Amino acid sequence: MPLTVRIPETDDAFLSTAIPLARLAPAYALLGSSGTEKLHVATLDDLEQSIDLAVRLVDAVIGLPRVQVSIDHRPIANLTKFLSTLLCYRESLGERDKAAYCDRQADRVGQAAGCPVWTCQARCPFICTRCLQVVRREGAPPVTDQLKAIAVSAEVDWCPNLRLP
Repeated sequence: MPLTVRIPETDDAFLSTAIPLARLAPAYALLGSSGTEKLHVATLDDLEQSIDLAVRLVDAVIGLPRVQVSIDHRPIANLTKFLSTLLCYRESLGERDKAAYCDRQADRVGQAAGCPVWTCQARCPFICTRCLQVVRREGAPPVTDQLKAIAVSAEVDWCPNLRLP
């Protein structure tokens, strides 16, 4: 799943580490011609292989104006949430049992939030407390659809470790 970061060439971008980090990407391009705004585009096709660079690059572009980040061609709306998910995913890569890792993280969040029910169907720390928003009454959208919408708003829908019912 490709991660693409588009950085407009601005003074802020030059003062940050964003452009030098973008140039380290396996696929990098500088787009634009004379008289048009230049755009630095970094693409990391293998996120697992490039996870450290991905984390550093996303962290560097948070707060820069007009930056666009997409994962698997889906625009990221909240870079801070996305960075949190990237960090969690990176940590999971060192685990043999990814599902157990996610379970432990979700349990920790659920306990800290005082979750009254341990029946969360999406064992993910970024969905854990939000699962209380799921409506289970007759006529409500299917739980799976609701959890998918929560996963998108939490910027975790892309995570290879995410398990939805």
